[in-house]
Amino acid sequence: MIWLVCAVLAAGAIGFTLCVRDRDIPPAPLENPELRHLERRRQILYDNLKDLQFEYHQGKLSDEDYQSLKAGFLGDLAGVMDAMERLETAGAQIEKKPATERKEKVKPGPTGKKICSFCEAENPADHQFCGKCGKGLPS
Repeated sequence: MIWLVCAVLAAGAIGFTLCVRDRDIPPAPLENPELRHLERRRQILYDNLKDLQFEYHQGKLSDEDYQSLKAGFLGDLAGVMDAMERLETAGAQIEKKPATERKEKVKPGPTGKKICSFCEAENPADHQFCGKCGKGLPS
């Protein structure tokens, strides 16, 4: 009897694992290379601050040198964190449509302007990129 229960549970677990549908899997997040670069830069600055503190506690740096280097690293870190926050908020503000709704064609506007197929913003006819979302406007 216990073998039957174990066999049913094993078959259920294997069946559940093998029957995952594509629509059940969430889409992979789009990776921003600029954001990835800023995250690496942030980690490097954190590592530099740790090394600087270690060197200071070992007595290899004077108090004056330590304070000036620390202020420089913290200033750089603040700039990187600000840039990361701006990128994250800009990415969240752009309305993302599913790939099936995006069209590669540019619709001409009523006044001869181009309308972006991604964000529906009007752009002058001579523009190659959307002024709102930055996506390319094919000719």
